[in-house]
Amino acid sequence: MTVSQCTRLPHPSLQLGQPTPSHSHAITMDIPAQLTTSPSQIDATYDRIQARFASHATLSLDYRLYNLKQLAYLIQDNEPAIVEAIRQDLGKAPFVAAMEDLFIILNEIDLAVRRLSKWMKDEGRWWDATFAYKSMKPRVTKQPKGVALIISPWNYPWQCALAPLVGAIAAGCPAIIKPSDLAPASSALVAALLPRYLDPEAYAIVLGGIKESAHLLEKHWGHIMFTGSTRVGRIVATAAAKTLTPTTLELGGKSPVIVSSCANVKIAAIRMLSMKSPCSGQTCVAPDYILCARDRVDDLIREFRSAASTRWPPSPSSQSFLHNHMYGSLRGFPEYERLSSLLAEAENEGQMVIRGESDPITKRMGISVVLLPHASKVPRIKVVEEEIFGPIIPIIPVEDVDEAIRYVNSRPKPLALYVCATKQKVFKKIKEETISGSIILNDFVVHVPSRSLPFGGVGESGWGSYHGYDGFRTFTHFKSTLEVPLWMEPIMHTRYPPVTPFKQRIIRLLFSSGVAFRRPTSVENERFRRRSGRVFRAVILGAAVLLGVWYGV
Repeated sequence: MTVSQCTRLPHPSLQLGQPTPSHSHAITMDIPAQLTTSPSQIDATYDRIQARFASHATLSLDYRLYNLKQLAYLIQDNEPAIVEAIRQDLGKAPFVAAMEDLFIILNEIDLAVRRLSKWMKDEGRWWDATFAYKSMKPRVTKQPKGVALIISPWNYPWQCALAPLVGAIAAGCPAIIKPSDLAPASSALVAALLPRYLDPEAYAIVLGGIKESAHLLEKHWGHIMFTGSTRVGRIVATAAAKTLTPTTLELGGKSPVIVSSCANVKIAAIRMLSMKSPCSGQTCVAPDYILCARDRVDDLIREFRSAASTRWPPSPSSQSFLHNHMYGSLRGFPEYERLSSLLAEAENEGQMVIRGESDPITKRMGISVVLLPHASKVPRIKVVEEEIFGPIIPIIPVEDVDEAIRYVNSRPKPLALYVCATKQKVFKKIKEETISGSIILNDFVVHVPSRSLPFGGVGESGWGSYHGYDGFRTFTHFKSTLEVPLWMEPIMHTRYPPVTPFKQRIIRLLFSSGVAFRRPTSVENERFRRRSGRVFRAVILGAAVLLGVWYGV
């Protein structure tokens, strides 16, 4: 099956409301080989999809719902083939592949299908408008930004390609997806499946590597979403700047863990190891390093050893990292060598706490934990300076939470920040005094599947966000709308020359809110006024309730 055939297979039903029964879509063929899309094919696909957007066919609620539901059935009908493709690419077991890649997509579709009609509605902005604007029907109209480009990575080849697509479809944006050539089975399969379910005039796959991505980035887009490394993110941002294209960059970086003196280190250790294990730690939000209060370092190491020996016993146990397909393999032998080098350098500078098993033939590595010197003396080695993106966890002792906060703030803003503490005041302090894409208390990575929260970074860990309504917002332009009635001409007449002093007073009255509050005296006084206001309102409410009870209301 050629790429051109993949992108032009007949759509099962372009008659909305008359879909072909889902069982007829199921793919039983072997997973096709990945073939590179030629520049001429890319140009033709781009022109075709731009024409589809120009026709306004993608704007209606019915069209969006149809393609969202078809996307869900693409996954349901072909889950065996999809998880087999993921197994070939990453060595994951079927359930793990479904849990890590497919559940999120289906959850996103479910929410979009149920909420889309509400999301699409105009938003009235009457309440906050100044007096003159209240008669002009101030509101926000939502419209798609245009054809979207989605560039996805290899480590979660379905989730990172199709979860953003849910937001694009919901927003009414056609899209071209450029999956990673480092996940060839998944890329080829999604290229074969997508045009069988979605409108092939509006949604397409481009296969290939760096050259194909560069060719796509030369074109004008409504929005670009990229998931990948910070290094490549800079390239995407530079290319997008040339065409002034808005972007969402979901990048990596180092996601730290702060373990405070009050932490439950037993729970912290088991939860951390369990969320560092998926995809062999090749996850952008996996815990990257630990800043642990000095008085809890020994306790944390003890719990790491206990959890590792009981939950992940070494070979020949079937639960070993070398045999259990719940954890997958490294991307390739170069990645195995890179991580081995990082580990050797870290061991030379610190103390090996847990040495994970490794097998270069299967490209598998167990989790290794290294204790490094105190944060004030930590060496500038790669495991400290670079994103690890693998099953290695350095522990860096700190004196207290304040030193941990200073350490985090002296480095690029993380995609995720994890806090292990039993006191809410510790979590509140870290939340308020650090900047990160997300912050999670007493667990790790669990924020990613949450469809009700935006997922995204800040600074060097990226910008923009998606998931749920935030995915819809990412691909949607919020257009300001005013309707100025003709009956307001007597008011508008005041702006016509000559603008006399009397007209100026009328304009100021109608268009300026002025300063409706007293001059502030101090921050403390503002706090007192706010609190006393709450007390006053509570007293009035209580008095009203008592009067109601007294008079039997």
